[in-house]
Amino acid sequence: MQPTGSKKWLTLALLVALLWGCGALVLPGRELPLTSTDFHQRLRWQDYQGAARHLTDKHRPEFLSHFKSREDLHIVDVRLDTMEYVDGATTAVTETVLEYYQLPSVTVKKHRFRQQWEYQGGDRYHPGTWRIISPFPVFP
Repeated sequence: MQPTGSKKWLTLALLVALLWGCGALVLPGRELPLTSTDFHQRLRWQDYQGAARHLTDKHRPEFLSHFKSREDLHIVDVRLDTMEYVDGATTAVTETVLEYYQLPSVTVKKHRFRQQWEYQGGDRYHPGTWRIISPFPVFP
């Protein structure tokens, strides 16, 4: 029994969809904006443990110790100013603006800093993760 025209097209469409799915590649550049947004939100919410997950193991302890006893520090806003990919799409430099005040003062101050991010782990078909590979700047 010969397949009808509509069955042929359905079979062809399913085959194309299957091959398309097999060819899907991991594109690290798409994930950095989401990852940096998560890092910034965690800083804003003063979830320093959560924010520390975005740093490499080398820089994580220093980051946590900087914020450990800073109950007088209140972060008002954190926003990404610029993002530039270097070395393909696996390394990037971001510039971030952090607004904060430190009690007893209620004057909001701005701190601008640069961070280096690197896509670690993963391959063409398995996702890795973006990590901050530069030390977090000391402020205030």
